[in-house]
Amino acid sequence: MQAILIEQGSAGPQLVLGERSVPVPGPTEVRIAVHAASVNRADLAQRAGTHEPVVPGSAPPVVGLDAAGEVIEVGSDVTDLLVGDRVMTLVGGGLSEQIVVDARLAIPIPQAWSYAEGAAAVLGLMTEHNALRTHGRLQPGDIVLVHAAASSVGLQCVQLAKFLGAGLVIGTTRNTDTTPLIRSVGADHVIVVGETGFSDEVLALTDGQGADVIVDHVGGPYLAENIRSAAIAGRLIGVGRLGGSEGVLDLEALAYKRLALVGVTFRTRSTSDKAVLVAALRAEVDLDAPELRPLVDRIMPWTEADAAQTLMRANSSLGKIVLAVGEQGYAPCGTPLT
Repeated sequence: MQAILIEQGSAGPQLVLGERSVPVPGPTEVRIAVHAASVNRADLAQRAGTHEPVVPGSAPPVVGLDAAGEVIEVGSDVTDLLVGDRVMTLVGGGLSEQIVVDARLAIPIPQAWSYAEGAAAVLGLMTEHNALRTHGRLQPGDIVLVHAAASSVGLQCVQLAKFLGAGLVIGTTRNTDTTPLIRSVGADHVIVVGETGFSDEVLALTDGQGADVIVDHVGGPYLAENIRSAAIAGRLIGVGRLGGSEGVLDLEALAYKRLALVGVTFRTRSTSDKAVLVAALRAEVDLDAPELRPLVDRIMPWTEADAAQTLMRANSSLGKIVLAVGEQGYAPCGTPLT
């Protein structure tokens, strides 16, 4: 079985196509033939060795954090999945011809979605639902501020916030050209962040109230402005650190507004923790809703994973970059599959 591996070369970490043993599912697991996997910002950190510690002497890690494909084997205790089911899942090392995952983590792909769309959606949906509802405690009518709203996860956050009943969704971007795209997925207002920041505009758009839920994909440089932009008893959820991990925190302002400041990641969650999040997503979100359909920027062969990561690093995509593993990964997005 083949997989895309990270190996240390003379020029640093390199992506190579290598061999791995075919995985065998346990009683509560399923084996999946992978047809597509997406490229994520964390893949770059994984490659650099900052996302997960590398154990000396261990086999080279497999690239990827998600996958979409077809169930080809089920464990003896699995009752809610069948061979032939189309699923998408979080998984370490998704860029492989076959994977094994706990059955609780496999989410049925909506019938109208392609495998590429499943791969494009799963990590973002899990991340943003966890941010908006689990930690952000989003309620209908709340004001939501989404930073880096033109990123693939940012776009999904805007979509999901609207679906969950946000009263006003404000997105931020540094690129004026992305404003129409952010509006097209549901943002009521888009702020183009410049040298003067964004908090004045947030407060003006909310009549001085501020945002109830702030989902931040930028990180440290936005921290002080986020505190100023937040409503009383607001929730600030730190998802990404595109701009850096350190910022200035005014503890007096944090206390005055009674703010909740929460950082989130999947790296320190157990399988059972992730299963709880999957169950919450499936219980609350109708993935067949057309407004939740993910945006796919392009589909590339999985053997071009290095080029795909270069595109990700250059911030030159709008929507997800998806890697096709076999011909089924190229099926047109939006084409129902049987």
